[in-house]
Amino acid sequence: MTLYDHTEYTRNRAFQTLRASLWDHVANGYLLKQDVEELMGRIGVSQTLEETLERSELVIESVFEDAALKRDLFNQMCDVLKARGVPPDQITLCSNTMALPVQALIEDIQQKEYRGSCIGMRFLHPVWFIDEVELTDCDYTRRNTASAAENVLKQLSFQPFFYDGCYRRKLTLQEISTYQSRQRLRCPEPITSQPRRALRKKFVGSPSSLDIRGAPSGDGEASGDVAGALPLAPEDTEPCAVCLEEPRSALLVPCGHMAMCVDCAEKVLHGSRPICVVCRQPIEKILKCAPHFG
Repeated sequence: MTLYDHTEYTRNRAFQTLRASLWDHVANGYLLKQDVEELMGRIGVSQTLEETLERSELVIESVFEDAALKRDLFNQMCDVLKARGVPPDQITLCSNTMALPVQALIEDIQQKEYRGSCIGMRFLHPVWFIDEVELTDCDYTRRNTASAAENVLKQLSFQPFFYDGCYRRKLTLQEISTYQSRQRLRCPEPITSQPRRALRKKFVGSPSSLDIRGAPSGDGEASGDVAGALPLAPEDTEPCAVCLEEPRSALLVPCGHMAMCVDCAEKVLHGSRPICVVCRQPIEKILKCAPHFG
């Protein structure tokens, strides 16, 4: 599997966010600790779009839900494929859109022979243990393109189904609960916390007094709570690096450091320079994790 984005920063951010998401599932009991590195080991990072297409037979775009942006990306990919002389029946180009009509995204492709290679492919959330995948064809999609996409998904143990043109598939809370229960049965390894130890006294000061210069600011928002405890790392055996009193319970995305309590992390996130106090990378969001101590 190959991951690509148009800048080195966004490629690294996507890779680290993906790793943090996997640990999130470990904390909830849906994946085993050893699964994280095994899964991440399958993913390579490509530096250029040309390199990505050269290494791929099936491509899934996951850019923002912006029709113009998606159309431009499909045109870029088809121009590269045309220049390399790749036959249209040897590549499948997929869009993960839910809100935009697939036909509207590909009808303006300049290399018209590649329109038939395009199809919608939407993985239901949360993708790590939901089997169902929605395929959306259109007037341009060739029959062998749809068959190829369906066969690839079945080989990977997914359950593909085609959009009926009326109702987009959404999981009910009961269905999500069923999937979660089934996945937990596959991951019987318990997640244990280390014995609690005494915390140091609170340091007189506030997050605003930190010297966090040297990195650009960014936007972000906190996510929902994460049940359970993440695997121990040296940094999260200490109290919060800011207040020196509360346990470290905020996992920062995309860098993955866990150096602050949730309250301090929120203050930094919404301050003038929302960056990690360890590596100075911009904070995009916070995963709230149960604290633990060594």
